[in-house]
Amino acid sequence: MDVVPRDDVAINVESLATKYLIVDWKTHILNENMMYYQIIRADGSSKNYKIFSEMLDDFDRQDVIDLHRLVNERYETTSPEGYDLLLWGDLKTLFEPNKEDEIWKNQQDYNLISWRLFDSCGVHVLLMNTRVAIHMMIEKKYLLTQEMLLRMLNRRLEVDYESEMAFELLGFTRSQLQK
Repeated sequence: MDVVPRDDVAINVESLATKYLIVDWKTHILNENMMYYQIIRADGSSKNYKIFSEMLDDFDRQDVIDLHRLVNERYETTSPEGYDLLLWGDLKTLFEPNKEDEIWKNQQDYNLISWRLFDSCGVHVLLMNTRVAIHMMIEKKYLLTQEMLLRMLNRRLEVDYESEMAFELLGFTRSQLQK
């Protein structure tokens, strides 16, 4: 495990006192190469993110669950397109892993760049050289191959600080490798 402190993250003490639920999200496209997701909270405040992994720095578990629910509700009767498809895909992989999905079938082709834990929401992410990111909840078993589990342990888990959650994830990953 590598402790990688994030000095660039400032804590807003006022925001820690009251946490408002996520009530909506919007995708804004600036041009063909620039976009962002706007996450809107119940108090009317919002914050912008380029990718799902950036959201995890700020989110707790309930935020992840709420966003998943909102995205599913929006796409109950229609199919996501464009950048919405990326967010929908990240959340689908996180909550509903399916062995038929390409992300699981093509693991052997991925070169693991980093393995990071977002302690506040209990999600860890594998970032691959193909710009693929696989988001997973720490307590859930996913369709990882033995080879990928070994790559994860060899790459080492990146965390902001030592935590019980990080040690449990390492132990869980080692136990999956031994099965």
